[in-house]
Amino acid sequence: MRNLRASVKVSLLIFFTLLSYTGYFAIYLPLRLFGLSYEAWRNLYMRFWSKTVARILSIRFHVKGTPPEAPFILVSNHLSYIDIVPMFINMNCTFVAKKAVESWPLLGPMVKYTGVIFVDRSIKRDVTRVNELLSKSLNKYQGIVLFPEGTTTGGDRVLPFRSSLLNYPASASIPVHFSVIQYKTSEGDPSADETVCFYGARDPFHKHVFKLAGNKEINCHVVYSRETVRSSDRKDLAQKLQEKVESAASSLRKEIEL
Repeated sequence: MRNLRASVKVSLLIFFTLLSYTGYFAIYLPLRLFGLSYEAWRNLYMRFWSKTVARILSIRFHVKGTPPEAPFILVSNHLSYIDIVPMFINMNCTFVAKKAVESWPLLGPMVKYTGVIFVDRSIKRDVTRVNELLSKSLNKYQGIVLFPEGTTTGGDRVLPFRSSLLNYPASASIPVHFSVIQYKTSEGDPSADETVCFYGARDPFHKHVFKLAGNKEINCHVVYSRETVRSSDRKDLAQKLQEKVESAASSLRKEIEL
């Protein structure tokens, strides 16, 4: 039954994504060719895409707090590729992602044309380029979401935050918002750590998607903090944000009894 459920959901997910993206790109392309802003159209599409994906994958959202309005910079812990779904539903935003995503077959180009900013963390000078892009990308149409851990986890902890991508908000004295996210599967399903969180080298991407889609239901808990953090030193900013996110994540884990 689980395999059948996964097969149906994955098939629907692929069909819907390809069909809807074709419509998105048909409007995106002339906007870019004529030098017009595309962010408002992107926001509309990504919210529609995310809501439909949530229905297909049987994701239920439990949101606390008020998401910030653009322009903003927000950091969050990072558990899975589906972390973007609640973010796009609740905020007008774009993301900074590792450059490896850009090379993914089919998905890479699709993600690129939704305005995601790619960074190669192995090249120090690339951080300078990305920080310049951050300053240009922050506008009334979109905020920027960062995952400063630099990788995903199983949700049991928050890794130390890398400070490089926080150079821009530190140097520009921009207050940084933060949120935390956790997943819990329904009774009878394997744990979220095994089937939702995508970390380590346990499964290739396509196998993990199939495993995730086999769940009867996924509960996504998101908390947006009212508090912001500001510091002119990027390392200090990273440490303070990591402590805030770790504390909020620990409280959320206890609340949902992970």
